[in-house]
Amino acid sequence: MEQQTTRFQDWTNLAVGLGLAVYPWVIGYSDNQLATRISVVAGILIFLVAGAALIRFAEWEEWLNMLLGIGVAASPFIFGLTNSEMATQALFLAGLIVVVMSGWELWAIHHPEPPTLLPH
Repeated sequence: MEQQTTRFQDWTNLAVGLGLAVYPWVIGYSDNQLATRISVVAGILIFLVAGAALIRFAEWEEWLNMLLGIGVAASPFIFGLTNSEMATQALFLAGLIVVVMSGWELWAIHHPEPPTLLPH
């Protein structure tokens, strides 16, 4: 697989990571300390892992971002943040996006496109 074909997934995860880090103040759930901590820490980690994948791709980076995405999506339910609707929606959707993007890139690595046949 050529790295350029899936680079946009890493750019998407980079943007989601940055977004997660600032969501509490932009969306308005910074008064919830736990949700803010989860959002900022997870956002920075996702941002750093996606940035590392853009600099030098390694499959483990996608697996790590997928695990981080699962954790972010599950965090409102694990830590009882469901009383904060904005935090729950932001964390769940951001985590879901990271999982989908990382999973898509992992799938592309292991399922390269079949070669096209030249006309006879």
